[in-house]
Amino acid sequence: MTLPARLWPALLLLSACASPPAQAGQTPPGAGAPVTPAPMPLTAARTWGYQLTGYGADRLSRVAASSFDVIVVDTLDDDTRPWPAPEVAQAARAHVLLGYLSVGAAEAYRPYWQTGWRPGTPAWLLSEQPDWPGNYDVAYWDADWQALTLRELDRVIDQGFHGAYLDLIDAYEQHPDRPAARAEMVAWVCRLAAHARARRAGFLIVPQNAAELIRDPRYAACVDALGSEETFVYATNQPTEAVRRDTLLADYALWKAAGKPVFTVDYADQSALTTRTYAQARAQGLIPYVTVREADRLTPGQ
Repeated sequence: MTLPARLWPALLLLSACASPPAQAGQTPPGAGAPVTPAPMPLTAARTWGYQLTGYGADRLSRVAASSFDVIVVDTLDDDTRPWPAPEVAQAARAHVLLGYLSVGAAEAYRPYWQTGWRPGTPAWLLSEQPDWPGNYDVAYWDADWQALTLRELDRVIDQGFHGAYLDLIDAYEQHPDRPAARAEMVAWVCRLAAHARARRAGFLIVPQNAAELIRDPRYAACVDALGSEETFVYATNQPTEAVRRDTLLADYALWKAAGKPVFTVDYADQSALTTRTYAQARAQGLIPYVTVREADRLTPGQ
């Protein structure tokens, strides 16, 4: 997911997803705060939305009151503090609630960020993304980055989210000179999935973008659904090209054939374009959401 502006500066297949047993001092599988059961399986969802910032004094109350079946929220409030488990539980009563987690980029506004970090220090921290100040490419295959991110995932689990919405899965596209980059991303997502499910059975893993990875059977075994940006409309109000749409729709057909729903998000604020985008997506058997680029509000669905 392209990140919101408020944060600037700010079984053969399952073996690929295996995780090592818990070590001394780690939280044992199944531990943590009580979790509100998901109100429906992802396959039953018909609407969804996401909000990554702009919660304000209402905090998660508008999320809790929303009619969406599935909602993605940041795991931190506007002051970059983790949502307390009771607030997550309240918001999760009537929705499948997914916590946003970037696994292919580092963010300088996250609690894990340390003073003095810069590209090359630590070694896994690569260049800053020019369009998103405060966001950095990472060597996502690096053991230290993965250990940090697994700790972040543990926090998401302990907060009580039904699952994690994983962003920057398509980071492998930034490493054309690394032959193993694609396979390393598949292995990384499967490691995240195995780690989460070892702690809580049924924890949902929903990657965003990189729809073509469904063609790897190892990946298909590790994920529950797909979130995908800009199928029909680029940010903002710019229709996508036919070749992009056709390529994505061909990939989506594989996701649906595997029994995994596809949640699309397009960026538009023109009424006619918004209505047309919802209709286009539903005609393809997708679960659409049309919103603003800043992701700072839950825009009304259709």
